[in-house]
Amino acid sequence: MSFAAPIALTLAALAVPIIGLYILKVRLRRVPVSTNLFWKQVYDEKPPRSLWQNLRHWLSLLAQLLLLGLLVLAIADPFFAWQAARARRMVLIVDASASMQASDVEPTRFAEAIAEAHRIIDGVRDHDQVAILTAGVVPKVITGMANHAPTLRRAIDSISATDAPSSIDAAVTLGKQLVGDHPNAHVIVISDGAEAAPPDVDWRVVGTAAANLGITELQARRSFVDPVGYEVLVEVLNASEEPARGRLELELDGIIIDVLPLKLDAGETWSRTIEKTSLEGGQLTAKLTELEQTDSLAIDNKAAAIVPTRELQQVLIVSPGNLFLQKVFEANPLVRVTLTNTIPEVWPADTIVVFHQSVPETMPERDFLVIDPDADCDLWTIGDMIENPIVTEQDEESPLMTYIRLDNVLVPQAREIAFEGDAHPLAATVSGEPIYASLDRPAGKGLVLSVNLEQSDLAFRTAFPIMITNALAWFADQSGEWEPAIASGGIASITAAGGEKRTLVSPSGERTPITGDRAGPLAEVGVWTIEGEDSQSTIAVNLASPTESDLRPIAPSDLEQSTSIAGLWFTRPVWFYCAALAALLFAVEWFLYQRRLIG
Repeated sequence: MSFAAPIALTLAALAVPIIGLYILKVRLRRVPVSTNLFWKQVYDEKPPRSLWQNLRHWLSLLAQLLLLGLLVLAIADPFFAWQAARARRMVLIVDASASMQASDVEPTRFAEAIAEAHRIIDGVRDHDQVAILTAGVVPKVITGMANHAPTLRRAIDSISATDAPSSIDAAVTLGKQLVGDHPNAHVIVISDGAEAAPPDVDWRVVGTAAANLGITELQARRSFVDPVGYEVLVEVLNASEEPARGRLELELDGIIIDVLPLKLDAGETWSRTIEKTSLEGGQLTAKLTELEQTDSLAIDNKAAAIVPTRELQQVLIVSPGNLFLQKVFEANPLVRVTLTNTIPEVWPADTIVVFHQSVPETMPERDFLVIDPDADCDLWTIGDMIENPIVTEQDEESPLMTYIRLDNVLVPQAREIAFEGDAHPLAATVSGEPIYASLDRPAGKGLVLSVNLEQSDLAFRTAFPIMITNALAWFADQSGEWEPAIASGGIASITAAGGEKRTLVSPSGERTPITGDRAGPLAEVGVWTIEGEDSQSTIAVNLASPTESDLRPIAPSDLEQSTSIAGLWFTRPVWFYCAALAALLFAVEWFLYQRRLIG
């Protein structure tokens, strides 16, 4: 036997004063009395001490010495060599993914996992070391190696479930790194078995093969054909062995815009694309309602998406007259058109200027679109006419060229343009001459198209209205036709003016400062808000995970659950038993003293 605090054995010297107090006789006090007749009579009548009366005095002394010995041993903290040799190094991994919120186990799978973790801690022996991890989007160490049971229990109680998927493999890898090459290493995973089991781990599986109907995808984007239209993509999974029925309700800013009946076979994935219109846009919400079967997970019964808002734009067309050009702008309900055939002396504010053929000597300090320019200006010089140009190069990455093909457009003539400053070619001929280019200047953005609309068939093709729609979106600094909903646990890319302070606000109201151009991981389902100094934007986050929505664990044969690793006996340190025996001995001695059996 060894001692953790051998210096405490010196406290055994306290036995000397205890023995001394029992050996020393009490010195009687002299008291004068009037007569000793009565005292003599009492002395004569007092019977001699029996053997038990002499013995119980020494039993009391032995009890006191034994009590002292037990307390000294408890303070010295003794331990056996075999205890140190058999000490275990364990890592307890708790699955905190969204599927652990399923209610097929009362009250939830996560609550049962926490209870199982407490049971494991109750079986931890003295000298065992335990670390606690959570398996979320990224593994998180809740507490490092420790053997203090109250600390471990508090760490377990501090764990909360997330709305994101988990990565069991990454958590197990981290756990194996923590236990190292210890001969008695254990990695314990408490999960619902939604992921395949890594080898060489102890599993505790919670949950049943529960049925669930969940929304696994919801996205909304603006239409490239209808300026006020948008398209909705929704996907629903029936993760059960039985058919499922219900309804899917779509709401835009709290107003129901569509209700779709659902009837899915076992294991079926239902998917639809729905077209709607809205000028204002807003928050789109999909809900599963009136389900006729058991649904054990509520978090995937609702999903959100953001429909981008459309702003009205003022457009001034300076042209000698072209009906196709006029109508392509007037057909857009987001555009307010003003026509003129002369170049104005004063340019209206907050207006996009469209020049057809005629251009001023100095371009205005605002956004402009020039089609078939016929004169030089401060930004370019007109060159020779290009006969029958063939477009062979297009910038496919530019949002200005989205859903546009010019290689099959008939262009009898186009003008050669030499730009004075930097211009970005969007479409160029086989000889490299740009026929469509963008200019991004501090005074305003510009687009130049050198195609003759009267001779070309561009105005008769669908590429022309799409080109104008893309240009208007580019002038309006729109982030795009699509503000994608992010799967929970994902990272959001954000843009803002340099140096602007931004704050990320979760659906539950938690505020986090943003540094850089990325935010996340976003592990809570709902609509997040990014608050800037002069701006505000939103991000929709959904579960969007068929793996998490499918609550059925993998085959039990694939999960090799080990027997309990808890210690069956002698789980507490030796000092605990010494202290317990001392307390018991103290109680017994007090009882016997009160009965006057010893003392």
